[in-house]
Amino acid sequence: MKRGFNWRTGAVFVLLIYGFWAYQFRDLFTVYEQLKSNMSVNDELTLYITQAESSSLSKDTYRYYLYDARRSPDDFMAHVKDVEPIMITDDYKANAEVKDGQIYLRVRGNVYSCKNVGYSVRIHLDAAPY
Repeated sequence: MKRGFNWRTGAVFVLLIYGFWAYQFRDLFTVYEQLKSNMSVNDELTLYITQAESSSLSKDTYRYYLYDARRSPDDFMAHVKDVEPIMITDDYKANAEVKDGQIYLRVRGNVYSCKNVGYSVRIHLDAAPY
């Protein structure tokens, strides 16, 4: 009996090799966020600041979110992927203050995005490159 190459076994072997290869790069596409701090803006909103680690090849980013004040920080972290950040920066010493229901942000570094949201909250941004 002549034995030849079994294509099914070869395909399974190639898929296994590809899976082991792709597993090495899993952290390049995963973003880990942890809560850094939070502060109350008013009775309706809370400002949350998270530190996002994406990979060892890139800088950590700090994301600023406005979220419902009636919800807990654990609830915010459970739904953080569904919430749009109002600002993303790489400045780990960025300062956020809330005075009279207004948010004052001071950043010395890169600001990757900053959005004015439709809430009744004014956001003041003081940004400069280093």
